[in-house]
Amino acid sequence: MIPRVARSWRARAAPAVVVLVAGAALRCLFLGSRSLWFDEADTLLVASQPLAHMHSFLMRFEVTPPLYSVLMHGWLAFFADARIGLRVFSALCGIGALVAFRSLSERLLPERARLLALFLAAASSYWIHLAQDGRVYALLSLIVVCQARLTWELSERPTRRLWAGYAALGALGLYAHYYFGLILAAHAAWLLLRWRRTPRERAAWLAAHAVVAAAFLPWLGSFLTQFGAHRGDLVVADPLNFRHLCDLLGTLFFDVTYLGLLLPPWFTPAIGAGLLALAAAAGARLVRRGGDPEERRALGFLLWHAAAFTALVFVAELLCGRPVTQARYFAPLAPFLFLLAALVASRPGRPASAARVALEAIVAVGAVGYFFSGRIIDPRLDRLAAAIQRTDRRLPLVYLETYYYLPMRYYYLPERPHFLVAEASEGIDYPTLPPYDGVAGRERLRRLGPCVVLDEKRLLGGPALSVGTGAQVAALIEDSPLSKGRDSEAKSGR
Repeated sequence: MIPRVARSWRARAAPAVVVLVAGAALRCLFLGSRSLWFDEADTLLVASQPLAHMHSFLMRFEVTPPLYSVLMHGWLAFFADARIGLRVFSALCGIGALVAFRSLSERLLPERARLLALFLAAASSYWIHLAQDGRVYALLSLIVVCQARLTWELSERPTRRLWAGYAALGALGLYAHYYFGLILAAHAAWLLLRWRRTPRERAAWLAAHAVVAAAFLPWLGSFLTQFGAHRGDLVVADPLNFRHLCDLLGTLFFDVTYLGLLLPPWFTPAIGAGLLALAAAAGARLVRRGGDPEERRALGFLLWHAAAFTALVFVAELLCGRPVTQARYFAPLAPFLFLLAALVASRPGRPASAARVALEAIVAVGAVGYFFSGRIIDPRLDRLAAAIQRTDRRLPLVYLETYYYLPMRYYYLPERPHFLVAEASEGIDYPTLPPYDGVAGRERLRRLGPCVVLDEKRLLGGPALSVGTGAQVAALIEDSPLSKGRDSEAKSGR
């Protein structure tokens, strides 16, 4: 017979296992059905280069450190379809982050909050999206969760092995994404405050962060080069104000991609404002004395990291002097918010119960919306590529916008010549893309002859896909928003 204690443990563990399996399945669901988008094509471009040339490509075409591109250089060699290869890696990292998150929640949270936290993480459309996207953010999430666990353990019972792991993951995270440095700074401050009066641990703290700094030092010059090369790029349109912050926070729980364009503009910011209200309630509770000391300590840990990371994001944007913060850059914050929301919403009482129901509904609907968006609203570049293939294969492709340019050129139709009109070529260094200069000014367009024109935003007033001549495109550009925008920029001195 199975002992009663074992049966009880299995009964408690079974719901968590079900949520874990469901979360893993969601990260693999329709993995290859979404179109390869611009940033994934950028990943393919950089990762396909020989390692000796990769640094140059990272400086010109990326704003991230080299770890992910180097990993993809070797990983994609095992896949016939690069899109599947990129996303399988992200899915594995996403599943690993979910497993590590369960371990972190069991270490930090009381039993009443663990299953809710795991559900929020497993069903979060934001985390599912990261796990199905061929970019670095699923890997970054895995590193962040593991580093958070080490930081908590170091604040409880530090050992040399834990400090060594902390330093190794810290260096790895900085080579994954620069915004990892913001959460690392929050870790560092938390640990220094904890051990400031213990000389031995203070020395270990200093040694661990010295190792991290020394490991990143060889890349520091490259980081400054990237920062300078892309400083004028318009990454996002909205500055990081209170409304934008609420929108970013809401996206962590409700990321429906293209479907979001159909929702009222206040919807996602309202979710973010609700999360800020939860955090404020948690802060008020922390100020009051009483309660379980372990729970209060975990609450302080989560609130500190959420507040410190958010404040440092504002500082980073001020230093950049322009809007740079995207929802994906908040990946280091997501696990802390999942844990914090679960801890607050799992308390007894009607307000907490209402918050729990609202969180579960928002996350569940967000997951459904994410997959609906991917299956129904996704721009379907596979179909567009098939339609182009039905045209004369000798015809070059001319693009009026950048969104389709890299995916078509480096993934869907690499055998065809591709040209981006010069008026749309701002951002990355398009003229130096290998193996030929694919930017066409008006004179080059006039000499181009027959071509396939992709005008997804219908800037020229015609269909999204048509066959014409380069001379016709050049003539239409003269009176289009493209030409007027470029002329106004020239007059303003930009």
